[in-house]
Amino acid sequence: MQLLHWLPKFLLRHKIIDFLCSVGLQEHVIKINFNNGSMAMIDLSDPEPRNVFIRGEFEPHFFVIANVLMPQTGIFFDLGANVGLCSFGLVSSRPKARFHLFEANPQMINLLNQSIDLHKIHSFSLKQCCLSDKEGNTSFHLSVKQSGQSHVATSCEQGIVISNLRLDQYCDDHGINHIDLAKIDLEGQEIPALHGWKKSLCQQNIKALYVEIIPENQARYGYETNTSLLILESYGYKLFLCKPEDFEIFGNKVETLTFEGGFISVSSFSAKDYPPSFATDVLAIATQ
Repeated sequence: MQLLHWLPKFLLRHKIIDFLCSVGLQEHVIKINFNNGSMAMIDLSDPEPRNVFIRGEFEPHFFVIANVLMPQTGIFFDLGANVGLCSFGLVSSRPKARFHLFEANPQMINLLNQSIDLHKIHSFSLKQCCLSDKEGNTSFHLSVKQSGQSHVATSCEQGIVISNLRLDQYCDDHGINHIDLAKIDLEGQEIPALHGWKKSLCQQNIKALYVEIIPENQARYGYETNTSLLILESYGYKLFLCKPEDFEIFGNKVETLTFEGGFISVSSFSAKDYPPSFATDVLAIATQ
């Protein structure tokens, strides 16, 4: 498989991998190395993880932020873990940190357990659930094209039954009152998850949140694009654009935030000013 990296055409690599898997000449599930030493189990039939295998890296800008905000012995919450690349990308440099992964898709749960087995000496907690503000169950739609696009089913979609989990209840059950960093990628269900984390957010027990904002995902459930950002602001969090290519969106000046782990360049903004059609990742920092 390493020969694929010498092929000049990026799309050709994808097509060849698809072909090899389809005819049984290549196993679907493999261990990959990415981001200079991190490792995880992925399914090569899934386009996004396969892309990481081909490129050898995953979300470099997330790790610029996370490597500053996550202490060596910190606590990381991975909401919508998928195959866990954010968590497993951090653990190689933070062997004493604790990682809490939440994922609804049963296919991803299997891969996550295999990846956790690769990191036996590290502290992982994995929970299969739909993050919500309500008890009970949720219908979860499995995407046949890409695992990362699986989501809570709408009224016109079929789904499988997954148990709900409120994050405040999880934190109470595990005695967690401090979280250094949370990554949130819930395909439009960020709002119910945040409502289910009300106590922790109100007390600003989560020191930083890295939140994916995709307008069409929020619109799927009737939410405005900036609803999750308004919720975070209401609990006293300050919002920042953290990708250099985004800094001119609001015309605000770039500032430098300094932490024990280093510094990051950001541009602050107000949730009410967030463009409704703009997709990016947003950093929310506790002010207490």
